[in-house]
Amino acid sequence: MKELAGSNIIQQYKKKQRIYAEGQQPHNLFYIISGKVRTYKINDYGKELTVGLFAAGDFFGYQSLLENTIYQESAETLEESEVSSIGRTDFEKLIYKNKDVAHKFIRLLAHHVHEKEEQLLSLAYNSLRKRVAEAILTLLNKYKEEGKEIFSMHISREDLAHIVGTTTESLIRTLSEFKNENII
Repeated sequence: MKELAGSNIIQQYKKKQRIYAEGQQPHNLFYIISGKVRTYKINDYGKELTVGLFAAGDFFGYQSLLENTIYQESAETLEESEVSSIGRTDFEKLIYKNKDVAHKFIRLLAHHVHEKEEQLLSLAYNSLRKRVAEAILTLLNKYKEEGKEIFSMHISREDLAHIVGTTTESLIRTLSEFKNENII
């Protein structure tokens, strides 16, 4: 799969650049060569919720391809990123001909369902403090480079609020409380 991704169109994206939008017809599977990408949904009131975080080595955009539906979310970069796109036809040929690749994407879909269940439970039942702490730990687990003691990432408060599922103001208050309590 990585060889296929490397042999297709590789595009450079700037920070906060949209890769695809909810409602568009999918034509490609995406593979991140470098950088960070998030997928998100916007409700009827214009509020965003980040529904997926992806880093180098991750595939995204596969769910709509496999379901043969329009994109159910939008995707944009969190930082400058290099992304390879694999055409629908090439992806489908590979899925149908290679049992290992099909199995990998079945596992990715199952993991995706599990993550969404956890996210729903968290939004429904966890306090804001716990959701903020979980979001910080999610970023740490997803983006911490191996072998490095200290984790640092540039993310806007607005983007972090979209991951938590709260307003930017509530996030800032909670982060201030964490700082005053020497948690962060």
